Amino acid sequence: MTKVVIVGGGHAGANTAFALRKDGFDGNINIICDESHLPYHRPPLSKDFLKKKIEENKLSFKKADFYNDQNILVNLNTRVHTIDLESNKVCSDDASFDFDYLVFATGASARLLPMKNAQAKNLFYLRQISDVLSMQKVIAAGKKIVLIGGGYIGLEVASAMIELGLDVTILESEDRILKRVTSPELSKFYNDFHSKMGVKIICNTKLNELIADNENINTVCLESGEKIEADMILVGIGAIPNVQLAESIGLACDNGIKTDQFCRTSSPNILAVGDCTSSFNTLLNKELRLESVPNALAQSKVASSSIVGNDLFNNEMPWFWSDQYDLKLQMAGISGGYDECHILGDISSAEFIACYGKDGYLIAIDSVNQSKQFMLFKRALSNGFKLEMELIKNENFQPESIFSGSN
Repeated sequence: MTKVVIVGGGHAGANTAFALRKDGFDGNINIICDESHLPYHRPPLSKDFLKKKIEENKLSFKKADFYNDQNILVNLNTRVHTIDLESNKVCSDDASFDFDYLVFATGASARLLPMKNAQAKNLFYLRQISDVLSMQKVIAAGKKIVLIGGGYIGLEVASAMIELGLDVTILESEDRILKRVTSPELSKFYNDFHSKMGVKIICNTKLNELIADNENINTVCLESGEKIEADMILVGIGAIPNVQLAESIGLACDNGIKTDQFCRTSSPNILAVGDCTSSFNTLLNKELRLESVPNALAQSKVASSSIVGNDLFNNEMPWFWSDQYDLKLQMAGISGGYDECHILGDISSAEFIACYGKDGYLIAIDSVNQSKQFMLFKRALSNGFKLEMELIKNENFQPESIFSGSN
């Protein structure tokens, strides 16, 4: 009987197991997970779960009975320390698992803050349920929150903290928030919106010192000389793909485990999915490492297909979302390298779409509270449509016309 071992119990790992059963795979499936929880949804961690609007047991993808019924073994609190390719065994401290196919779904880890006192009890990184549970205890006793990093995680947490009535400061080393992922127009919109809601945002700033007392940080010192009181620190300065195990067995890695369009690594019977991968995307004709739930779900289906002998391949248009206050930001495509940005709609009303163009054609969009139009653009980009920016900039252009043949 064919045996599949999946290392990692996040979105990519768990959904690879689900896809295998849906695709008719009847062999053994072992998921190895170093957490104590059954596989669960991650996006609510920075939003409703942090605000205690959703219970912990509601985060799980499936109940325990589902895994039993589907004959999927989930090995919790289990960390893989070696992989033997001669005997095709995955080894942990307490057990070993035989495999015919091995799937890496090891995800990514938070980039750590390299400073004295960064190990303080009230400094956190938000990656797991346990992180949020620890944060909630500190939040209950304090009010001043400092978020280091003005990316999506920082902004989502900021909106949740404001709703909880806390005093929130964001520190960003770049000259604007979201600089790495979006246009100046979007950055300004979110900067202004968060500021209006009460968030203090300081850009172009660098940390100089974290002052702690009894293993708890109480003051954040900036290079400018400014000092900010803090009851809790959350660091969101990026993530690093977990490739150590893959490298230990000689798999090709470069900003992630390298895979082809079928999620196959440099070893024939080993696949990789999700945040840990740098995978070839046939739609965009290049390798990408994406940290997103949609990417994890798409790759899980491709990996299953490769194992059972079907012909799916990785051609998903990258897309993402972020919920902050009553703003729904939806993004499709990769805007890096754009040479123009055109705004459809009214930024001041918080209902608009930023259209990114390169060499005269649309390559990506950022949509705020325009879900219907977003889906039209996403469908067009996914289908490989070459939408001219001049058409989009026409004052009579309507997104609904994309598939109607009119403009």
